[in-house]
Amino acid sequence: MSVFSYIVLVVGCGLLMLGSVSGYALFARALKISDKFGDETNVGTLWGLFILGLSAGLLLVWWSLPS
Repeated sequence: MSVFSYIVLVVGCGLLMLGSVSGYALFARALKISDKFGDETNVGTLWGLFILGLSAGLLLVWWSLPS
């Protein structure tokens, strides 16, 4: 593997960890949700980090691994 492949692998793993942490935050928020609505601060950001982190992370890890 070249140096570029290692850098892409590390960035991909970092994105996977970021997506996993945001997924955990969403799960923890869903478990302790209250009955009142309107408290939706930062939920869109968490969903964006979850989707982008997992999809881009998996793509970069797949791209960096030797075939």
